[in-house]
Amino acid sequence: MSADPLTVVEMLTRRLQLVQEISAVQSRNLLNRQHSGGAEFEVQGIEQEIAATGGSHDLAKALADARERFQMANTEMAECDTLCAELEQRLEELDGLIAAGR
Repeated sequence: MSADPLTVVEMLTRRLQLVQEISAVQSRNLLNRQHSGGAEFEVQGIEQEIAATGGSHDLAKALADARERFQMANTEMAECDTLCAELEQRLEELDGLIAAGR
């Protein structure tokens, strides 16, 4: 039994939307990775400076800020990974429906 052509068009349109959503989430995740790497590099640099100079209030604050950015980026990466997995599951289900409609 074949699906109504409009239904197939609607499913293909939805598939395109899902692929675009996945792409957007993956792009956001790449940006979070860059932020995480930059913050991690900054943390290491500040820790080395503290070890070399004994530290100061300004360095301690900078270290806390960098660690917070690092943690935030990692949290956002995990959220993107979860969302991407959900979208990919929906895409697989939709692909199954499209294939069954042939």
